[in-house]
Amino acid sequence: MLRRGLGFGLRAGAIPAGVCAVLWAVTMVTWYLYGPGDSTLEDPALAAVAVLGSLAVGVLIGAAIGLVLAYAPLRLVASGPLRALVCFALGGTLSSGEVVVTAEATDGGYGPIFVALLAMPVVGAVAAARSRDIAAARIGAAASPLT
Repeated sequence: MLRRGLGFGLRAGAIPAGVCAVLWAVTMVTWYLYGPGDSTLEDPALAAVAVLGSLAVGVLIGAAIGLVLAYAPLRLVASGPLRALVCFALGGTLSSGEVVVTAEATDGGYGPIFVALLAMPVVGAVAAARSRDIAAARIGAAASPLT
């Protein structure tokens, strides 16, 4: 279940990491064509913080969801609404790490931080929707007549 959680987390973290990588590439092309600007992403270290930090937050979210679903009581994991609620709470809460990464990478710009705050419930909703896939092995073992 941890493996499924990490897979989910990598996919969830790849979305903001990909956006940051594309923004960095556009910034570098603009810098090359028109000279230095006023973007914080012109600094390769801040761009790396944005990309790698987003991936790290995604892995943290996936690992936490996978571990909680692996060790939670079977009654909670088997119940769809309870499992979804737990995953929503974990995904939404732990995605606040993306706010920290965004604040660090953009030197406190309000726009990107606001977008990261708005994305927190979206991450929670996606985690809740994917909770059955993450916990599929444990749910299937509970439904098996051999146990």
